Amino acid sequence: MEIFLEFFKQHWLAIAFLAPMFWALVNIIDVYFVAGVYRDELDGTIITGLFQIIPWPVLFFVADFRLADAVNFHSGVDPTLWLSFLGGGLYTASFYFYFKALFSKNDVSLLQIFWNLTVVAVPVLSFLLLGEILPLVKYAGLVIALLGATMLSFNAKLRGNFSKRYFLIMLGAVLFLSLSMITEEKAYNLLNNTYGAEGFWLGFFFFGLGAVAAGLLCAAFFKRNPLRLIKKYYKIFLLSEGIYFLGNLFAQKALDIAPSASYVAAVETFVPVFVLIYSFLILFIFSAIIRKKSEVIRKIYTEQIGGIWAKALATVIMALGVYLIS
Repeated sequence: MEIFLEFFKQHWLAIAFLAPMFWALVNIIDVYFVAGVYRDELDGTIITGLFQIIPWPVLFFVADFRLADAVNFHSGVDPTLWLSFLGGGLYTASFYFYFKALFSKNDVSLLQIFWNLTVVAVPVLSFLLLGEILPLVKYAGLVIALLGATMLSFNAKLRGNFSKRYFLIMLGAVLFLSLSMITEEKAYNLLNNTYGAEGFWLGFFFFGLGAVAAGLLCAAFFKRNPLRLIKKYYKIFLLSEGIYFLGNLFAQKALDIAPSASYVAAVETFVPVFVLIYSFLILFIFSAIIRKKSEVIRKIYTEQIGGIWAKALATVIMALGVYLIS
């Protein structure tokens, strides 16, 4: 076990790839939620935010950190933790646009392709906000990864799903997610300098706190009561958000130890690849193993593998970009 943990400490790329693997699983479930569970993007945003509370008991009993080190009666809360809190709120905000895009067109592979614009947005915002400058070869890798994502626009079927409105919605998602990643990377760097190894867990806890607060604020402002949905679908919500927690954990840890948030953003462009793999597996299981004809399942997941060759070509190009970055 110690060898395993030490490997992941030294290899941020391996940790970063675990995030899109888990996120793609949740994206597959979200396709079902949008098709028949959520009324609109507000339901998805509120549930996603509120269920960030799931890891709290695990963090308190398993993780090596003491909240009292950063929060006490006399000095209040360490200001850096409010930076992590803000990152969590920005993260939940990005999911409003995520679900809005899915309700516009329920093709999560297409959505993730546009979300890959974080590959450009993160380094640009890092330069503007933090003055971060990367080596030239790394910028080349970022551009190639982005080129792979944009290759999908040449496919006629995928072009038919694209619209100016859809692009603007996804631009909102990209902006808030990129700001969240930059904010968290800065927070983790500061917290590690102050608290050492427990700095990451303190930051991750306040990241979740900010995400939950944003979900509660959204529910209160729009006068939505999520209890009905939670009561009816709590089992699948727990499964979905539990998986998403693992993806978030690895993504945040990658931000903590990677040389730059820009590199992590590039690796996360592989979510559409895993969506394709999982969609094929689901269709295979239902058709070849279970031998049960489900029109809903067929319709939902056949949509995800549309434009397969364009997506495959994009994947190869994206992999080259990530290779240059790593």
